Amino acid sequence: MLVVHYKEHQQRNHQLSITDFLCIHYLLPDDGDNDDDRDMQLPYKTIDVNLLHHAFVPLAKSITVNRQSQHMPIAINYPVLRDYHLPEPALSSLFRPPRA
Repeated sequence: MLVVHYKEHQQRNHQLSITDFLCIHYLLPDDGDNDDDRDMQLPYKTIDVNLLHHAFVPLAKSITVNRQSQHMPIAINYPVLRDYHLPEPALSSLFRPPRA
């Protein structure tokens, strides 16, 4: 339908490019050529949205936060990483050199 309607407009105006045609019908307000019924048959001229929205709100769980004493430090022991524990990026990569 897009091509057929473009050909109809091009018969009236031989200088009309496809980009001008698309701008007239999709970006600008009505062009005043009294062919609204044909214009509305163009693809994506009207959008039908048939959606049903559901909102899911989970029940809130109550939690209790115990305040810690300010005098007691929290000790966190982080593991020490050594060079031999770190992965080799070339070996774990998806693109790697071929093996012999």
